[in-house]
Amino acid sequence: MTQLSDHLETILNEAERRALVAVLRSRPELTLDMLEDCFGGRYGATLESITVRELIETRIELELPDDGGPPIDRGALEQAKRLSGEAFDACVLQAICSAGGHAVSARYLRVRVGGPRWKLLSSLRRLVEAGEVERSGVTSSTRYRPLTILRD
Repeated sequence: MTQLSDHLETILNEAERRALVAVLRSRPELTLDMLEDCFGGRYGATLESITVRELIETRIELELPDDGGPPIDRGALEQAKRLSGEAFDACVLQAICSAGGHAVSARYLRVRVGGPRWKLLSSLRRLVEAGEVERSGVTSSTRYRPLTILRD
């Protein structure tokens, strides 16, 4: 039974760590000075051990969307806000491919990629013209499906 409780504690500690990273990512206006005030609290020891690399690279999937798609990564949304051109297109293509080959709407993509509507639609137009994505339907029934498979 001790092995089970040790395993459970490890899982819960990792979940707590990822949750703290998700909270920090969702508040990019926080400064290191502001965080220092939190080091004495319940999560202080964990906060003190989080690295900048974790803040940037840790995959966070805590929010379950209501549209049946994969979980929404708030860190990826924050990162995509600052991207443009080919880098933004890569994020859009990744979101389309993450739907498992199913056609997705622009609304589905906006929730996962973020940014203004015009930026997303421009990206989708470029991806269609490049032969990366197939577009079908019109207006609100428009859907996008990947024509290539992305490999991680």
